[in-house]
Amino acid sequence: MIPVRHKLLAALAAVPLLLLAAATPAPAAAAGYVALGDSYAAGVAAGAYDPASGDCHRSTRAYPALLAAQSASAPFLDLACNGSTAESVLSGQVPSVPAGTGLVTLTAGGNDLGFADAVIGCLQPFTTDAKCDQALDHSAQVLRDDLPGRLDRLLTGIGQAAPGARVVVTGYPDLLHTGTTCFVGTDARRKRFDALIDQVDELIRRQAQAHGDRFADPRAAFADHEICAAHGPEWITRIVLTPLWESFHPTADGQSRGYLPVVAAAARG
Repeated sequence: MIPVRHKLLAALAAVPLLLLAAATPAPAAAAGYVALGDSYAAGVAAGAYDPASGDCHRSTRAYPALLAAQSASAPFLDLACNGSTAESVLSGQVPSVPAGTGLVTLTAGGNDLGFADAVIGCLQPFTTDAKCDQALDHSAQVLRDDLPGRLDRLLTGIGQAAPGARVVVTGYPDLLHTGTTCFVGTDARRKRFDALIDQVDELIRRQAQAHGDRFADPRAAFADHEICAAHGPEWITRIVLTPLWESFHPTADGQSRGYLPVVAAAARG
């Protein structure tokens, strides 16, 4: 809500969810707003990528760039990068956050759970329920045993880097609509996949609140716009063969109409 590319190519129909290489941190500079996080914050699949961002694939249509444009007078530093985990955000992005930053947004945690393996095991054709269960069981174990500590350390690091900043931590949208006929996994698999995302979001919400930060929940905004939605246009990409790394990410509409309103509301307080 990301090598993985080789595994995806070997699986033919497999797709990355949130993984690629992390970027070299940008030099510290004065900034009113700093964006941190993974491919969902970078805007993978939204297009209009900044060439200077390289494999981070930061998009001018991602919610951080759109949020920054709403207050164009404030300096903006975008450090979000495709492939980042909670730990790589802490080690590779947080050190570049200026101490005087007023606002920080963060989307992170999905890559830590091995969502790419879960997508391969659950949503590509001809996979077994056993393979899907194995992938989701692993993700659930990391969620239970490892991710709470990783998020705690990350949010602590952000607070230490920019002690006066308002921090907005986002969750992930449910990727898959259930109760419909669809060729992306079975309905049972889609339900379990979304249930895992809901558990991730609940953990992120609790950790944010424990640190005095704000939680922006995009799930309601994305409702009826998930993959396999019966009516509304889908704001999540399905399998994209060229380039593969855009698969299962929010579209430009997902960024502007799904993420942006809830993040902007949380930032305003």
